[in-house]
Amino acid sequence: MARMPRGLQYGRALLAWAIPALVLGCAESPALVESDEPRDPVEVEAMVDRAVATTGDLLTYRIRVDSDPTWEVEIPEAGADIAGFRIVDVGQEDPVDRGGRVRRERWYQLRADLVGSYVLPPVEVRSRPIPANDGEPGPWQTQVTSEIFIEVESVLPSDIEGADIRQLKPLREVRASPPWVVIVATVLGIALLAAALFWYLRRRASQADLEPAIPAHELAFEALNGLRKTDFSDSESVRRFYFQISEVVRAYVEGRFRLNATDLTTEEIVANLGSVEDLPAKQNQVLQGFLIDTDQVKFAHRQPTSEDIEETYEQALGFVEATRPLPAMVEEEQAA
Repeated sequence: MARMPRGLQYGRALLAWAIPALVLGCAESPALVESDEPRDPVEVEAMVDRAVATTGDLLTYRIRVDSDPTWEVEIPEAGADIAGFRIVDVGQEDPVDRGGRVRRERWYQLRADLVGSYVLPPVEVRSRPIPANDGEPGPWQTQVTSEIFIEVESVLPSDIEGADIRQLKPLREVRASPPWVVIVATVLGIALLAAALFWYLRRRASQADLEPAIPAHELAFEALNGLRKTDFSDSESVRRFYFQISEVVRAYVEGRFRLNATDLTTEEIVANLGSVEDLPAKQNQVLQGFLIDTDQVKFAHRQPTSEDIEETYEQALGFVEATRPLPAMVEEEQAA
């Protein structure tokens, strides 16, 4: 993740957002569509719907390619190069004919959890002319999008530190209370604190009896069962399935082993698995293999077969089943 001074980053972020929007508006203007200037066979651009956001906001990042119909185009999977953002969803639009040219788009929905300045790196799009009469294809050519600068700000106001400052009152003389007053006030204060603590513990115990926490493995089993309804004949549904099943296993690891797996990358999870208690070495290897395999489909654009999908599902189900706590352990966790 690249960083730069906040002021410069803010200005470049606004410029990076405004220029594609201006170019896009001009490109679709009726007055400019009729221009006789020749266009490149393949034109690429990257854009976001906002260059300045706050923590928790959803941003849509798009990679757009306008090409001549006689050219073959490959848009790479850029998810693995996106740093500093959580990828919430991905998708790809069907090719659309726009004035004799073909438009293709790949999009990502991103969320930033930390304040800071971020850079979405350039994306290299490959293209080459389609040979006529089944001839030999020409060499691949590369077009590169520009970097996109994004500023993520806090939702808190900038002047919050001085928002509640009031004018100081004049000093007044404070007389010490008699000793017996101090003693009585101390005893009463301790008694009130003890009563409040007793009431809180009783209420917490009663709520725990009425609403026991749902164990992490039960939540995982329910979510995995819901994923069986996925339409595996659709490639986008399959990729969404891999994102979802990865999140289910990460949430289970977080709830079962107290490892913040939903906010860590695969490399960070693997690096921390050695310190996880109650995780057998065999299941440690199973989890690592599962995370790496799902990342290949999520970010490396690997197309899984039906056997791969079934094996991924069985890996997730088997891992949860093999590492779920024994009934006695579940009762202890609920009682705690």
